[in-house]
Amino acid sequence: MKELTLDQWIALRSGLRETLSQESLAAWQQSRLQEQAEYAVAHSRFWQRFYAGADLKKPETWPLLDQDALRRAGMEMLCLPQGEIQRISTLLSSGSSGLPKRLYFSAADLELTIDFFAHGMATMTQPGDRVWIAMNGSSADSLGDLLGRALARMGRIPLLHGEITDPEQASTALRQAQPHCLVGLSRQMLDLCRSTPELRPRTVLLSAENVPTGLRQEIQSIWQTEVYAHWGMRETGLGGAVECHAHQGYHIRHADLFLEIIDPETGKRLSPGHRGELVVSTLNRQAMPLLRYRSGDFAELLDGACPCGSHLIRLGYVEGHEK
Repeated sequence: MKELTLDQWIALRSGLRETLSQESLAAWQQSRLQEQAEYAVAHSRFWQRFYAGADLKKPETWPLLDQDALRRAGMEMLCLPQGEIQRISTLLSSGSSGLPKRLYFSAADLELTIDFFAHGMATMTQPGDRVWIAMNGSSADSLGDLLGRALARMGRIPLLHGEITDPEQASTALRQAQPHCLVGLSRQMLDLCRSTPELRPRTVLLSAENVPTGLRQEIQSIWQTEVYAHWGMRETGLGGAVECHAHQGYHIRHADLFLEIIDPETGKRLSPGHRGELVVSTLNRQAMPLLRYRSGDFAELLDGACPCGSHLIRLGYVEGHEK
């Protein structure tokens, strides 16, 4: 597969190869957002009811979808027959209702995530690199499995360790692997760094948790490595946004996701530079589209040019479920 920057990948996916800018991308996303809503309403009983009377040409007026509504809706949100569902991701609830949150993905939905992972990982790895993955990969289409397939597609060598349950065993395995890049949870990577200070991986990708500045700096100092951060949720199909070499915000998966920041009290959309709750909409999800979904994460959008050369809006530091 040809290695593209994330902006080049977005330009290819959006059909904006010659004209990609924040303005042209925003117009394309609004068109795709409306088409996704029309698709959802046409194929899902939930969305038919939820958007009854809504003006689908004005996304900013659509009602917000919260996590409780997602749990209650269940399979009514499906837009495909059950036989076309490739993966079901279940998150148990700690809330009063006790209902689990179930997310459904088609094979095409998962392929979009693999495609994003492939081009995102190209930012911090090189062909032939050994990439040690300390994420769940015990089942088909799990996070580790998808990431491993993406890396192999780009000519990297995935080394799937899986979730770390035995820190001592993980340290031994890591010393044996001598990877060029590590992928894992922030605090687990910090523990590994402290237990194997002699290692010198070229890069480390922290994902699935907040990435505090002090934690990042300690890993960089001990391993003498470059630390990247990724934001994503199961609702986004796991992939969401990833840092570039400049480390000045996360470059968003703009070809598949539209992100907004809202005031959590009023629901009003906030402009770039203002911190609030992150709201996620999918742009081309087949099995279970999500539209104006309140993530529970807090962040801000960053406009202006990134030192890497991108002029597209980025995602600022994300803090999970700050309430």
